[in-house]
Amino acid sequence: MCAQLATSTGPSAVTSTAFDRLTQERHAPRRVALGSIWEHAIHRIGGMLTAMPLWMWLIIDSAMISTGLIFAYDFFPPPAELATPHIPLWQACLIFSCTLTAASMVFGLYERETTQSRSRILTRMLLTTTTLPVAAYAVIYIFLYATVSRRATGFALSTFLVLGTTVRFCAWWASHRIHRLLLVVGSRKLYNSFANAQKEGHLHEYDLVGYTTGEEASHEDRKSPKYLGQVLDQTSSIDKAGITDIVVDADTANDPAVMDWIVPCLQRGCRVINEAIFYEKATGQILVDQITPSWFLFADLKVHCNHVAAIKRVFDVITTTLVFLVTAPLWPLIALAIKLGDGGPVFYWQDRVGQNGQNFRLYKFRTMRTDAENGKSVWASTNDPRVTRFGRILRKSRLDELPQLYNVLVGQMSVVGPRPERPDIVRNLCEKIPYYAERHLIKPGITGWAQISFRYGNTVADSKRKLQFDLYYLKHMAFELDMTILFRTLGTFLRGAC
Repeated sequence: MCAQLATSTGPSAVTSTAFDRLTQERHAPRRVALGSIWEHAIHRIGGMLTAMPLWMWLIIDSAMISTGLIFAYDFFPPPAELATPHIPLWQACLIFSCTLTAASMVFGLYERETTQSRSRILTRMLLTTTTLPVAAYAVIYIFLYATVSRRATGFALSTFLVLGTTVRFCAWWASHRIHRLLLVVGSRKLYNSFANAQKEGHLHEYDLVGYTTGEEASHEDRKSPKYLGQVLDQTSSIDKAGITDIVVDADTANDPAVMDWIVPCLQRGCRVINEAIFYEKATGQILVDQITPSWFLFADLKVHCNHVAAIKRVFDVITTTLVFLVTAPLWPLIALAIKLGDGGPVFYWQDRVGQNGQNFRLYKFRTMRTDAENGKSVWASTNDPRVTRFGRILRKSRLDELPQLYNVLVGQMSVVGPRPERPDIVRNLCEKIPYYAERHLIKPGITGWAQISFRYGNTVADSKRKLQFDLYYLKHMAFELDMTILFRTLGTFLRGAC
């Protein structure tokens, strides 16, 4: 899309910049066809849904829950004689709409980031729909001394869950069909990191136009087809090219001349953002190479907040108990299959590094041969020959992790958190990866943000990528994020078990 910047002795001698080529491509005459009309309509709808204000979402959701109640009152009329009076339809619509608004605000259903992720949409819709009847019934019983039909409530909630989720999935789909033009102001390395993130499935809605620098181009830059020249020479080209988003790296942002050029771009309707913040929001990772010790001061970490720790502990105990009750029938069957396989022990344990660097003993169902390691710490690999036949089934379905429920109950682990590693592996990674030890500020988990966001890693480079996800969880740790991780983990389990 972008042509190489012509070489010259000065900016004024540039006869045809890459921005000019981009502008020509975007404004070239096109044949009007049904497909282009459809794409244009999708772009308009996606833009409208993405930028829809809060009050409009409130009206749409209130209309959906009220519609469900109207039909429910027709389908399930209240009995003629009730010990407790049944509230009128208009009161039910008002109460459920108000409690829906409150629950949606609490769980962030109207945040812009919600429509950018299907798992986030589903999680917040389920949390809102689960909390809504509790709050509504509390108002009805306590303040009105009345009741409402459970069948009517169930019908209305089901209507809202189906319609609300469908509308938001449509908003997600339409917004991902919109291709915003992203300009990188900084180095070629930063541009390449965004290009790699796009290859991994991130930045769906962006077209990477190229990158421009704040200083004279190097020889490597001039050879790159994505280099667009110096940023100060492109003032008049931004509007013509249709640039919608500009990402600025930290070094370039320290140049006053560049910042004097960038700030007016806000008045032209461009979204201007720092590279670290953009990368964090777009990929769910923290760029390890870009952070400094001061990052931990401004990240507002909640790892030592007593109320956060108490809520997480209660959540761990309740979730672990429920999972154990559901999976209890599988335990003797798994143990019998392991014994029949090679006659070795059912359980396997290792020392792992926990919170604040304290070692603990982690338990799993044995999936490898009894002579798999011989006292040496070895990373597992894809199609590892040491894994038994039945062990492959356990690993694929994640059932080998079930004994770690004990580690959670005794407080050594959490349900959600960074994956614990062997002590000798941790020592090696701490020497090679900056801030690797800081992932131990919180308890390790059975599942976590890195586990569901990145493949299994067995190299230092993979551990660095997983650390970027762990730091993101460390910064954004919250009950809602834990629920998102659990839902996605459940999906992984169901796919592996099928």
